[in-house]
Parts: sequence; structure tokens; C-alpha cells
Amino acid sequence: MRAVTSIVLVLATVLFCSQAGSAQTRPDERRALREQLERKYDLVPLTDGVGLRPKARGDVRLVEVTAGTILVNGAVVTGRELRDRLGADADAVLRLSYLSTDDLREVSAPPAPPAPAAAPPAPEPPLERAQPEPRETRQWSRRSHGERIRIFGDVVVERDEEISGQAVAVFGSVRVDGKVDDQVVAVFGSVVLGDDAVVGGDVVSVGGRVLRTPGAQTRGSVTEVALTEPWFPVYLRPWDRGWDGAPFFMRFGAVPRLIGTGMRLTLLLLFTFLALVVARRSVEASAERVADNPLKTTVVGLVAEVLVLPVLVLTAIALAISIIGIPLLLLLPFVVLALLVMALVGFTGTAAAIGNAVQRRYAAGAQTPYMAVVVGLLVILSPVILGRLLAVVGWPVTPVSVLLVAIGFTLELLAWASGFGAILGHAFSGWRARRPRGGIVAPSTP
Repeated sequence: MRAVTSIVLVLATVLFCSQAGSAQTRPDERRALREQLERKYDLVPLTDGVGLRPKARGDVRLVEVTAGTILVNGAVVTGRELRDRLGADADAVLRLSYLSTDDLREVSAPPAPPAPAAAPPAPEPPLERAQPEPRETRQWSRRSHGERIRIFGDVVVERDEEISGQAVAVFGSVRVDGKVDDQVVAVFGSVVLGDDAVVGGDVVSVGGRVLRTPGAQTRGSVTEVALTEPWFPVYLRPWDRGWDGAPFFMRFGAVPRLIGTGMRLTLLLLFTFLALVVARRSVEASAERVADNPLKTTVVGLVAEVLVLPVLVLTAIALAISIIGIPLLLLLPFVVLALLVMALVGFTGTAAAIGNAVQRRYAAGAQTPYMAVVVGLLVILSPVILGRLLAVVGWPVTPVSVLLVAIGFTLELLAWASGFGAILGHAFSGWRARRPRGGIVAPSTP
């Protein structure tokens, strides 16, 4: 019994000493980590973490560090991506992400001023003392009149710049280091206010965050409209992810891509209805050819789409070389426009053929040309629409979403090729019907 008691006392002593040692060393480590980061970054306190704003201008504008999560320019990054973006500073940022929320607040808090040394009492100041010039009277060297609005991009107001209107970014962020006389709005983006930022109106962020330094001045209200609850995981919030450094077709989040697909469907409905009104007979003839032999029309359309660009280039070169053919170069834009119109008419015929097949199967008594085009377009674009919807959920269904989008784009490409091949076949048949038949006429016998 005494042996067990001795072992328990020894273990308790060791545990107490280790805890005391860690309590003494952890504040020193956090202080050293803060001093290391302050050499290259300005530390901005956040609600649940700390923001690092590089002092030198570069691709990285803001690094947000919360407990276990690192965001670069609003996008969640892995350790390898962080090393590629920050280089040697990645280790310090990773060490920072291992801290708890309270430790991060302690690191981002400004250091306490040293205790003043004992000094003799200062003489009383004179009655009239010069006051420093307020920041509001500072003059900006560049002044821009009107609004600054950008869609699918960021809006930046430099330190020496003043905008008389408002700064608005749609599917982008707004960074203000100078002065904006009116409001600052970011839709599906964040608003970043620097130390010298002066905003005369409201500051609004829809689907993003408002990050402001202590020196920023706002004369209006600050509104932040989040699309999810704060407790929802960051990796399941695709609208909070940035798109810097990604390929062109992946620069936008899941919600913007879903909206873009809806806009593309609306434009296709508009153009196909227009083609059905203007060239209804050609659309119906193309739909019949697609329904009769879809494989043949698809192969012909694919071959024609591959060969149309080289043929146009060779024709332009041949016309440019010959003196007589130079004026004919002016007709090439009209030829390209005619090919695009033929492709649209053929695609409308393909959509009508698919819609007619679906209507004959499920609604035989309600077949109309316009409804057939609508049904056909929905069938063609259904994999893409479903994939975009699943992408909003986030990572667990991302592979299924990517597969559906790939299938949808392939199906749409085949639909365009089939329609193009069908309209080319219809045009060739019409040309053969109108071609005069030659030959030798036999003399009549007496």
C-alpha cells in the first residue's frame, strides 16, 4: 500500500512540474511567434482568430487563421498549398493555426505598453496648444468621379485615391485603403478596410465578411449578411471559397456556377425559341433527321466541327494571296455568322427531337413544338444542373458532382454536333433537289 501511495505521489509531482513548465514556456513561445510574424505581416484581430495582412504587395492579400483552419484570400488551403503561397512563412502560420481561439486572440492583441519610468512632473502646458491635423482633412492625390463597379472581379481603392461615388463588386471583393464618399458593397465577396480607409456611406457584404483594421473609419452602418450559420463547417461553404490562382473554369464558387448554368439555360431557351419562330421548317426537318438516324448526324456534325476552322483559315489565306479574292475576305464574318445560325437551328432540332420522344412516351396528347424544345433542353442540361446543385452541398458529394457535370457537357457537345450534322444534311439535300439535271436528250424517232 505504501508503494502504491509513493508511485501516485511521484506521478502527481511530475505532472504538476510539467504543467508548470508548460505554463511558463507557452506565453514566451506565443510572444516569439508574434514577433516573427510582425516582421512581414500586420496582425488584424478577427472574431474567432487572427488575420495576417502582408506588408509587401503580392498575390496574397489576406491570410485568415482560426483554430485548425487557414484561409488565403478567402479560400481554404492545405499545408502544401500554404507552403507554395507563403514559402518560408508557412511554418509560422501553421504553428499559429495549432493555437486555441483564446491564444489566437492573445497573439493578435496589441502588446501592452511598457511601464513608464519614474520621471519628474512635467510643467503645465500653455493654454493654447496646437492640435494635430485630423485625418479627415488629409488630401488624396487622385480623385475619381462616379461609381466603380465590377462584376466577376475585385475592386481596389489605393491609399492616395478618392472615389466620389460607391465601390461595388459582384462575385468579387472590395479592398479600400483610400477614401470612398459613398457606400461599399461586395456581393458574394468580402470587404477589407485598411488603416487609412475612410468610407462615407454604409459597408455591406453579402455572402462574405467585413474585415476592418482599428484605424478604418466608417460613417455609415456595417452590415454582414452570411449565407450560413457560424457553426457550419468552412469546407462545406462553397460560397466562402475564393477563386484566386484556380483555372479559368474553376475560378467561381458553387453558387455562382449554379447561377451561371441557370442563366445559360435561359439564354438557350430564348435563342431556340427565336430559331423556332424564324426557321421552323428547318428545325422540323433537322429534328426528323436526328430522329431517323442520330448516329449518322452526330458523326457528320463532329467531323464538320473539326474541319470548319481549318477550312476557314485556309480559305482566308488563299483569298489573301490572290489579288481578286482580297475583297471576298469581307464575306468571311458573314460566313461564320451563317455557320453559327445553322448550328443553333440544328441544336434546336435536336432538342425538339428529344422533347418529342419524351412527350410521346409520357404525354402523348400534349405535343407542341415549343414544349418539345423546353423538354429537350431540360433533358440535355439535366446532368449539369444536377451536378451544380450537388456541388453546393460541398466535399462529400464533390466526386459525384464532377462526374455529372462532365457527363452533361459531353451530352451537350453531342447534341450540338448532331444538330449541326442534321442541318448540313438538310441543306445538302435541298441543294441537290434544286440542281439542274444534265444529260443528252435522245432524238425522237420519226
